[in-house]
Amino acid sequence: MDSADPAGRPRALQEISALARQHGLTLTDIAAALGQAPEPAQENRLRGILVRVLGFLGGTFVFAGIGVFIALQWDDMNSAARVIVTLGSGFVTFVLGLLAAKDTRFEKAATPLLLTAAALEPTGMLVAFSEFGAGGDWRWASLITCGAMALQFGAVFGMLRRSTPLFMTMLFATLFFWTALDLLNADKTVVALLIGGSMLLAAIGIDRTGHRDITPVWYLLGASLFMYGVFDGVEDSPFEIVFLAVAAGFVYLSVAVHSRTLLFVSTLGILSYTGYFTGQHFADSVGWPIALIAFGIFMIGLSAMAMRIDRLYVRGGRPSHG
Repeated sequence: MDSADPAGRPRALQEISALARQHGLTLTDIAAALGQAPEPAQENRLRGILVRVLGFLGGTFVFAGIGVFIALQWDDMNSAARVIVTLGSGFVTFVLGLLAAKDTRFEKAATPLLLTAAALEPTGMLVAFSEFGAGGDWRWASLITCGAMALQFGAVFGMLRRSTPLFMTMLFATLFFWTALDLLNADKTVVALLIGGSMLLAAIGIDRTGHRDITPVWYLLGASLFMYGVFDGVEDSPFEIVFLAVAAGFVYLSVAVHSRTLLFVSTLGILSYTGYFTGQHFADSVGWPIALIAFGIFMIGLSAMAMRIDRLYVRGGRPSHG
């Protein structure tokens, strides 16, 4: 059989394309005529889900196996072995995660491997401090560990531009600054305001990138912590109304950034404060049952308003995972 002429391929493709348009043929019709049935999109999607699920399950079993082995052998290990089996395993898993992220065949395994490394490496560093340290304040060990992990995952994010290392960078950076403020004996209200505000600003910045799928948890934690700091600062003072103003401001912010998580937290904050205020000032009064009814009607109205805001302005805006 004569081999096909490569020079005639472009002309043949043009003729096939013209005939397909003339007779309304689809790719499925052409593939069936050639005896090559294309994979349905649904099958491709299910295969992708299966690969991802298997990747996460594989990472989970790897982590579980390492954990069980360490637990069973821990009492029989010396100090060096304990560090190697924790920090060493974490570093190896970290390297495997980087290699998997660079290879399209194993890309789905990168996330569970990096998450496993994020658990084992700091554990190993703390074990090293415990085994070879000379005592002292444990917060210094935590500060060094969190700082090193934040720098490591920050560098990984710079290389890979994936959401998982960015999430871990934020997590360890938050723990680093929280520990640093605790070492400085900062007031808990100040810590809550600074850390919560930083989480919110970081989430807003990330929400404008292609990594907005990690922002809901930071909106949740940041808004909750910030409102706790505000309430702790104004509780039992004439300025308690400031808390309601902040919560209402977060409702507006949730519309601006299209975050249902932020809307939920701010609405819950308003409801919680209203219940607290009612209990503080009307619990011993004759009108307490009426206050409860009024509070219930207020909650229903507020929930309806939150749903309307979500429908018209949050979901009605640009697509968002927050």
